[in-house]
Amino acid sequence: MPIISGSGINTFISMNGMDKVRYRVALACAPGGPLLDLVRNHDMGVITFTRMTQPVHLVKDLWTLIELTNYLKKHHYDIIHTHNSKAGFLGRLAGKRAGIPVIIHTVHGFAFHDQEPFWRRTLFRVLERAASRWCDKMIFISQPLIDWALKERIVGAEKIVRIYSGIDLGQFKPVSEEAKADIRKKWRLNSDDVVIGMVSKLWDGKGHGVLIKAFKDIKKNISNAKLIIVGEGYRQDSLKTMVHGYGLDDSVIFTGFLMDVSEIMAVFDVSVLPSFFEGMGRVLLESMAMGKPVVASRVGGIPELVEDYVNGLLTPPGDVIGLSKAIQEVLKNKDLAVQMGEEGRKKVTERFSAPMMVKDIEKVYLECLKNKGIQYDL
Repeated sequence: MPIISGSGINTFISMNGMDKVRYRVALACAPGGPLLDLVRNHDMGVITFTRMTQPVHLVKDLWTLIELTNYLKKHHYDIIHTHNSKAGFLGRLAGKRAGIPVIIHTVHGFAFHDQEPFWRRTLFRVLERAASRWCDKMIFISQPLIDWALKERIVGAEKIVRIYSGIDLGQFKPVSEEAKADIRKKWRLNSDDVVIGMVSKLWDGKGHGVLIKAFKDIKKNISNAKLIIVGEGYRQDSLKTMVHGYGLDDSVIFTGFLMDVSEIMAVFDVSVLPSFFEGMGRVLLESMAMGKPVVASRVGGIPELVEDYVNGLLTPPGDVIGLSKAIQEVLKNKDLAVQMGEEGRKKVTERFSAPMMVKDIEKVYLECLKNKGIQYDL
């Protein structure tokens, strides 16, 4: 994939955090994209399957299943850890067919949300229930996802483990005013510009259109406001057309894909994520780690991260006016913004560090290996 999503970063941090002496790790995925380069640059293995695609494709998916099963049989892995819906289904089934001792799956979200057609919701619900039988444990990145899974009878409570996504606090941290000034010059921002930022893949469901509509309203009251949209995806052209139609070309910056989003986040005065559905909202944690106030939708796992009027503000999904008012409240009340930023940084430091996540995942690995009679002297 050409995009590193939150689940991709979660996977990379998990792999990179494991002890290289104790574990031989490799990423199995479709060819191409910056995630593969990132993994390779850190001296970890990559196995690509040319027929693996994101959309459901019966023939290609069957070939991928066969190739992945054969590969796993040949290389004798002790653990397979899958992520996301389609890759998670194929990976768990291949692992089961190949006789992999321990199969783990991390749930970052479900594909049977309300934005999907009825037939797709039904199909993915059935597939998730089936795939849950093939794994030993399922890791959930937020409590609302667990509640959702139990409500839909996806998996029994005995297989559920909650492990929050971890953030690299060394990369995502507050920066000096001098550094911010240099970054502003790089992106041609004036010193007095007020910056609203959103970091996300440009896909349906993330609420970019809602934010652009809200920004049109914000500009009426805050003339020096700028909107920075970070990411890439299939909605890029339509969003740019929308911005042009509103006459906002001079006030909206599309950065495209950025490998290091922490740099651009440094100049955000508020970080926004107006999603219609969200397993957790990793970018909010990254923003909070940098001491930024956040405004986000009250959906999925987001309320576990964002406490209203403590480290950010929450709005109903799709509420353009509500989003506009919340953003303006943060921008116009500097004391509130600073307080929220400090509380956000504190919360991430205490509960969402990358080493903590990796340690908890390793505990799951070792417990499952022990249950299968495989002992490691670690």
